[in-house]
Amino acid sequence: MNITVNNQTMTVPDGCCVKDLCDIMNIRENDGVAIAVGMDVLTPEDYTTRQLNEGDKVTIIRATCGG
Repeated sequence: MNITVNNQTMTVPDGCCVKDLCDIMNIRENDGVAIAVGMDVLTPEDYTTRQLNEGDKVTIIRATCGG
């Protein structure tokens, strides 16, 4: 199925959850990221239960140091 991650189309397996997406993208829970699907900002506890659907728009923001 196709989803959009940070404005780029990506193909992921059917039944993929946010945790699976993180695994595909080599993102670990302690990488300092915030993830939203549509307008819903997720907590790390949501990653294993939030299933992705065809056409979902995912935003991944990485925290950075500095100012």
